[in-house]
Amino acid sequence: MADFCQQCSIMIFGEDHRDLAGLITEEDTKNGFVSRVVLCESCGPIQVDHDGRSVSDGEEQTGHA
Repeated sequence: MADFCQQCSIMIFGEDHRDLAGLITEEDTKNGFVSRVVLCESCGPIQVDHDGRSVSDGEEQTGHA
């Protein structure tokens, strides 16, 4: 099954399917942590927060302005 980050899910499907959400806790995000590298089928290897939102450097390359 293909997984998409929050931004790509909204861009492609018009809603967030939360494919990559919940990989870390909201508390971890608040403490500055992000997931290990995960694969978004649209933008490639990235890191995400607790909501599955891509927080990787180089957002301009993936179109997540």
